[in-house]
Amino acid sequence: MQTLETKRLLLRPWTLDDLESFYRFGADPAVGPAAGWKPHESLEESREIFQQWSSGQGPEIFLAIVEKAAGVPIGNITLHRDMYRGHNPQCKCLGYGLRKDCWGQGYATEAVNAVMDYAFQGMKIKLLTVEHYVDNDGSRRVIGKCGFRYEGTLRRSLRAWDGTYRDACYYSMTAAEYRLSRAKAAGLSLMLPEDVSKEAYLAYHQECGGDGPRFNPAAMEQKGRSYEQWLRDTIAMRTTPPEGLAASTAWFFVDRAGRVLGAVDLRHTLNDYLMRFGGHIGYGLRPNCQGKGLAPYMLALCLEKAQERGIRRVLVTCDDLNVASAKTIEACGGELENKAEEGGRLTRRYWIGL
Repeated sequence: MQTLETKRLLLRPWTLDDLESFYRFGADPAVGPAAGWKPHESLEESREIFQQWSSGQGPEIFLAIVEKAAGVPIGNITLHRDMYRGHNPQCKCLGYGLRKDCWGQGYATEAVNAVMDYAFQGMKIKLLTVEHYVDNDGSRRVIGKCGFRYEGTLRRSLRAWDGTYRDACYYSMTAAEYRLSRAKAAGLSLMLPEDVSKEAYLAYHQECGGDGPRFNPAAMEQKGRSYEQWLRDTIAMRTTPPEGLAASTAWFFVDRAGRVLGAVDLRHTLNDYLMRFGGHIGYGLRPNCQGKGLAPYMLALCLEKAQERGIRRVLVTCDDLNVASAKTIEACGGELENKAEEGGRLTRRYWIGL
């Protein structure tokens, strides 16, 4: 397991050299009971627990939270099997704890965000979960700041170290929700064509090589029309599409400064062709923005638009040989259903639940 680094913290595997710090953290009476385990009563008890966890009987990922300034562990953060979704290898559950004297300084939020990045980008999971006892308001705030979605409260669902059962609150985050949160944090957004200048559109269109088979999405092609006619037609597609075509809404993908990075097109419904090959969403980045990891953010922003329209299950497709696009869809949680063949060409069909 690699070391993760944030502005103030190092998240690294525990070692036996950390035993004193592990004991100090584990013995804190404000920490263990809030997380469901008994405070450590001796250094030897800490050693036994440490060895048990390090031998593979504990969490899958077991990291010390080290404050850079002090150079010693102040808590731990883990990734482990979700007790309710253990059959799903694409799901992990997050756990964390800090010494009481380190509470209220943003360390937990900083550490959780770093492990979220590792889980979704490094491990490529599709669902991350977390829970806390109903009275743990500190953990509730951390989870809220990190963008998890509240699932519900289960009464008497977690067994505490003293044998009692306690009510707990449960949260989760999908791969698409993770990418969406990172997109918004980076100042990325979608903008309707009428809100982008003519000059910006023409520069984008020219850099993409103009109309042609490599231009995506097709909704942004001029197809011999003037800019003004293209814009009128694009707006009309939202409510009155030509016969045989599904209504759709197109947006430009822009950065914080409003620079056009790419474009997406969301089809409101699926006709027979879209169900088999086209899917709900078409998207593309301008050439100088490709290969920079932006595509999953663009797709996640469009998935949010789909959810706002009441679409609960989104079909996204790509050519079987388009590895980059397949990785983009999978990064947002796409589940491959099958590959459809037409004229010797294979299309991957992915579904993303919202």
